[in-house]
Amino acid sequence: RSQGKDVRMRVTPWLLPVALAALIGCPQPPDDDDASTDDDDAAEDLCDLAALAAAVDDDRLDATLGWLTSYDRRDSYEVQEEIIDQLAGQLEATGAAVRFHEYPFQAQQWRNVVATVPADASLEPGEPHYVVGAHIDSTSEAGAPYAPGADDNASGVATVLEAATLLATCEPGARIDFVFFSNEEIGTVGSAAYARDAADEGEDIVAMVAVDMVAWGPPGEDLDLATKTAMGWLAEEFAEGVEQNTGTDVVLRIDDHCG
Repeated sequence: RSQGKDVRMRVTPWLLPVALAALIGCPQPPDDDDASTDDDDAAEDLCDLAALAAAVDDDRLDATLGWLTSYDRRDSYEVQEEIIDQLAGQLEATGAAVRFHEYPFQAQQWRNVVATVPADASLEPGEPHYVVGAHIDSTSEAGAPYAPGADDNASGVATVLEAATLLATCEPGARIDFVFFSNEEIGTVGSAAYARDAADEGEDIVAMVAVDMVAWGPPGEDLDLATKTAMGWLAEEFAEGVEQNTGTDVVLRIDDHCG
């Protein structure tokens, strides 16, 4: 479950921002004869899908993995609160709009952290939006005190953080909430609380992409997408964006046993 500390980030880190941009829509760079400032050019160029893939930073990914796996395990209240605070600071630095989602559990108030792009997107419940999430905690099925969780799920956190960092510089065609969940390894507590509160508020969540255990596998591995039948359209459109813009093979598993 924890896969130690030493994993390699392979396919997913650069596929995620590209696929999201292809799925949701993102402005393309202006024609060469369009007049614009250098700063505008830089921001627009990053929204070109090829440029977006090239902008994924291996050093940032490695730094996130190194930071998260520096903890022997990430399941205590104190450690998860510390990670949530640090993630919030990193997300604020990207220019995203950052807020906390709080929920009670075992006589304590826990938090998920949410980063919204574009930063000025409406947070009204009726605003259609996408959710992209990863869980921050790690544990060991053997009960051992050592569970740095590089693959499960430091890899997912690093990938979602990188996608948020890059897409915060663009103007996606729809609001995206990047959510980092606490308390998932003990029964999806953080995400269940988030989903329950979103439903109670009447939030219009078009689709959710969960990024979990994405760094473990041989070089050149394909991308596996699994979802229930009702969300098959999302997997198919996501796969189309990946295959058209990256050339990566995608394996779809669409049936009601997923999730």
